[in-house]
Amino acid sequence: MPRWKSWVVVLAILMTVVLFAQPALAAPKLVVSIGGNTVNTKDAKLVSSKTVTLSVYDSNGEAPSVNITVNNKKVAAKSVTGQVYNWQANLSLTTGANNVTVSANGLNNTDTVNFKIMYVTTPVPGLTYDVPSLPASGKIEAFNRTVTLTYPRGDILVDGSGQITDSSIAFTVYDPPTTRPDNYHFLASQVIQISVPQVVYLLQPGQLTLSYDPNITAALADQLAIWYSPDNDWSDNDNYILGGRTDARNHTVTAPFQFNGKTEGYYAVFLADRIFGDFTSQSEAAWAYSSVMPMWAKGLVEPLPIDRTDNNFGAGNNINRLEFTTILIKGLGLPLIEKTSSVFSDVDVTPEGNDGSYFGSNYSSANGFKIYDQSHTPVQYAETAARYGIIAGYPEGTFKPANSLTRQEAAVILARAANLKLLSDGDKAKTDLERIFTDASAIQPWAAPSILAAYRAKLIAGLPDGNKKVKFDPDGYLSRAQAITMVYRLLEKQKKI
Repeated sequence: MPRWKSWVVVLAILMTVVLFAQPALAAPKLVVSIGGNTVNTKDAKLVSSKTVTLSVYDSNGEAPSVNITVNNKKVAAKSVTGQVYNWQANLSLTTGANNVTVSANGLNNTDTVNFKIMYVTTPVPGLTYDVPSLPASGKIEAFNRTVTLTYPRGDILVDGSGQITDSSIAFTVYDPPTTRPDNYHFLASQVIQISVPQVVYLLQPGQLTLSYDPNITAALADQLAIWYSPDNDWSDNDNYILGGRTDARNHTVTAPFQFNGKTEGYYAVFLADRIFGDFTSQSEAAWAYSSVMPMWAKGLVEPLPIDRTDNNFGAGNNINRLEFTTILIKGLGLPLIEKTSSVFSDVDVTPEGNDGSYFGSNYSSANGFKIYDQSHTPVQYAETAARYGIIAGYPEGTFKPANSLTRQEAAVILARAANLKLLSDGDKAKTDLERIFTDASAIQPWAAPSILAAYRAKLIAGLPDGNKKVKFDPDGYLSRAQAITMVYRLLEKQKKI
């Protein structure tokens, strides 16, 4: 056979192979996703929105169009501008299971993806709500308002270096945990995971609101608080209490919120319920129970010393200057300064360095929530209070953190923290106090305007002095029960608890 005829035969064979292979190559390959998450055949996708956006991409680039049906009703799909072989469709769902079919025809083959979208109006484990970026509206609501994240309108996200960035945010309902902080805290809500693909922060911090079990009575509402866990293990010592203000009418708790420097975090409401020995009816501190319990539940105070084993709170003990300052700063939610050394020569990084017997010799290694930990030290609270003008040191540059606090000293600090308007006329303040307290003459002139303002604001009260009269006892030391009650009144007045 001539050489040219051999080449013709070879060419004919090659063309035949190509022609017969072409139908196999002309098959579409569909990638279907909802909220950035791929959905495969036989999947069941949980959603909490009545309308979802379905994205379809033909990775083989063979389909001229796609067909989409929801519950056997055809849904129009639009090509994505500037992206070939990409389509999107808005699906309107009915409550419960929605059967979705996505198909595309190639030259001779068809690719089909069949799955279900479960639209639920109540949060169930596994349910996820995604937002592609931080809405400028200042609010994200998920799962029928089971969780709400609010922040200043126009707020932005920044990365760890403070550079402006953007990120999707996902809210996911988790199964009830098998662990809890201790024998005194009980889960009262769904566990919500908030996750981001990269570490981000709100430029201006926001607030997180979680719904809690409506069967919890209003009488216990003040003992609810939002907790944070980095790993959904609520029994270890890396969890902390965000606290929050309870709305008993709407069954929600709202606490300050900031992303935690990780890509995920878990949040839940816990009910604190414990009977401390020093709040029994026979105790002198029983009157303070309704103030101390909410403050303890929300992580603002705790039994001290930390290693006590007698089931008492220590309510009758005198409060020292450091703890009183810390309670105020934590309760008011003032941002802590980041310095690692103190302007006060006698305030240490660890509380044991200031007053080991007061906080407990094992304070730094104690499990569970503590007022101070590796991230929040006495130095920060003392200096933050000084920066805001709430407390002042002594002329020699000391703070005297372990010193007990007198009632008139506490009134001055409280008036500063509450930003109360004071009489400029000290004599007038003394005269007014003489009409209220039997021992007004013992009140120092520097404290008189603050005591009067705090009394009129109902932040501080007098003590019984017989015959229906009251005294102030300005030089008497303030008990922890008295101090915590004063701060509770302030926080309640400012709607922070």
